[in-house]
Amino acid sequence: MTLNPIDNESRLRTCPACANLTPADADACVYCGALTAEAEQKAHEAASEYRFLRALFTRSNPFTMIFIGINVGVFVLMGLAGGFALTSVNPEVLIGFGAKQNSLISQQHQYWRLITSIFIHIGFIHLFLNNYALWIIGQEIEQIYGSARFLLLYLATGIAGSLSSYVFNPDATSAGASGAIFGLFGVMATFAFKYRKEIPKALSRDIMRRVLPIIAINLAFGFSVRIVDNAAHIGGLLAGSALAFAVPYMRPDEKQTPSGWRTLQAICLGLILVSFVSAFRAYDGPQLAISNLTRRTGSRVRIPAADLDDFANSLRAADRLLVDSFRSTTEALDSRSGWVEVTGTRESIDRGIQTVMSAPQIDDESEKYRNRLLDLLTQQKSIVSEGVQSMSLNRIKLRQDEEDLIARRNQFVSDFGQWWPGFLKRHGYREAKTEDR
Repeated sequence: MTLNPIDNESRLRTCPACANLTPADADACVYCGALTAEAEQKAHEAASEYRFLRALFTRSNPFTMIFIGINVGVFVLMGLAGGFALTSVNPEVLIGFGAKQNSLISQQHQYWRLITSIFIHIGFIHLFLNNYALWIIGQEIEQIYGSARFLLLYLATGIAGSLSSYVFNPDATSAGASGAIFGLFGVMATFAFKYRKEIPKALSRDIMRRVLPIIAINLAFGFSVRIVDNAAHIGGLLAGSALAFAVPYMRPDEKQTPSGWRTLQAICLGLILVSFVSAFRAYDGPQLAISNLTRRTGSRVRIPAADLDDFANSLRAADRLLVDSFRSTTEALDSRSGWVEVTGTRESIDRGIQTVMSAPQIDDESEKYRNRLLDLLTQQKSIVSEGVQSMSLNRIKLRQDEEDLIARRNQFVSDFGQWWPGFLKRHGYREAKTEDR
């Protein structure tokens, strides 16, 4: 057996500060505590990283909480107008409060809907998920960019999402903060890439690790679920990424926001205020009442036959009122006397809306048909209102809108006629056949 001597010198080093031998693999001298050059560099980087993160993430984030508060406040007011719901809201309430609807934006020039729709949510679940996401991502973006630039980023990406929905999803009555929230995720991902050589590497890696999977998962979910307005999501995301390349973040040594950004902040706040005032002045939805907060929503386990009859009869009665309004509107479009013959058309449409709303709530499946018919009635009301205001200027456009709406109504009747018998059968009923006499 061969014995090798212990090589002490290979395991020790001479401390340059005190000249004593100290373990070579130790970051600090065991006698005087002096750090190696490498350890000193790491300590310096860690201290710089700590100062950077502390300067950014100890900033206040008031507008994140303000926007969450606005979302909740608007939802409570919508509850006063039409009752709370988990996954849906009366389309008349949505439109009344300022949801995005292409016909009202293009025909009645209600461009403020591109902004108000950002703060409106379709049911409690929608509100909760968006507010939770805003609470998570909004705080970080506001701390990184500062409140003034955060306000600009949030509003601009929200409007971009609304415009994208307007162009690529024109038939949808849509609302929600998700376009702006996707915009903030785009801002965050681009920030981590753009400033990857300036910010701490750990921060850049952490942002990419968290944000990119969230974007991918939510986009995939949006493509797989038809009711999700993915056009707004993609529009907001692209806008956020583009803005993050143009808008600089608020560096740790920036103690005050430049006056230019404060001016843009004031403009953004003014746009939001003017949009809500416009929505208030144009509101023609259901009257707000405390009693609406206690209206029952949701599905039932057992469905009485009387409720099924009332539901079907209410939708059919409302559809007849809608068809009558089509007839009156078509006659007005074909006549030279204008809208004199349709003075009661809007009242008939309002009766149709009330009839649909008075139908019993059965389950989520039937609610889709209720909402489709409500949407048709609401759009017909908008066409009639536009015709009464400026018939001579919009006759051709109104005729095309009316024809499109009639085609959609016919599709609704066809879909309902195919769905209803099977729905009854699944619940243990069958539709009684009647004959005209």
